[in-house]
Amino acid sequence: MNIHHPDVFRHLCHLALFFCIAFNLPAYAADPAGKVEAIKGTAWGQLPGETARKLEKGSPIYQSDILRTEMDSTIQLLFNDQTKFFLGADTEMSIDKFNDQGTAEERGFSSSVIKGTFRFVTGLIAREKPESMEVNTSVATIGIRGTQVVAETDATSATIILMEPEDTSRKTSIDVYNQFGKVSIDEPGYGTEIPDQFSPPSPPRRMRLETINNIMRSMQSIQRINIPRPRMQ
Repeated sequence: MNIHHPDVFRHLCHLALFFCIAFNLPAYAADPAGKVEAIKGTAWGQLPGETARKLEKGSPIYQSDILRTEMDSTIQLLFNDQTKFFLGADTEMSIDKFNDQGTAEERGFSSSVIKGTFRFVTGLIAREKPESMEVNTSVATIGIRGTQVVAETDATSATIILMEPEDTSRKTSIDVYNQFGKVSIDEPGYGTEIPDQFSPPSPPRRMRLETINNIMRSMQSIQRINIPRPRMQ
């Protein structure tokens, strides 16, 4: 069969479109940014203009995906650069940009958590060039310098806490900023709060273990986390 013949080529295109519609597949393919490493309950991924798809362990995730967990559900994501994200129940996150190819200048990772609880552990992109990764919330941006963070956010507020890094030999710190101000945190167990859309991040302070535990509780069904003990001064 000569696939270069116009009628044959047109037939193949129609056939491909039929399979996309029949099996609810995206009409275009893209290289995955990562995959679902673990899941409990129900979570969804949705690309722009596409129908939401139910996520399972091993499901690919893509740049421009919006990821949502349902109530009493949690999900662990592993990105291609080994960045890990843990999303708690009733959480929504978008993968705004993910590029782990090319030079350090070209690589970058940007995501936004619209609501819910989350934890992340940075991977190679942030390790090579920390300013190439950022995590946005509705009220502030988290700038990365090789670290592990837990946070809770909604449309008008956020609590952001620096945790002990998985690699304790590496320096860990974050910048949290918005149009009203900026704070730097380099002590695990310390955090900042943004109470509303019109306030700067609060001065860093040692967070109560109860506050950390409350944020972590919705994610511990995926993986138990060691809560950092306050360091002795």
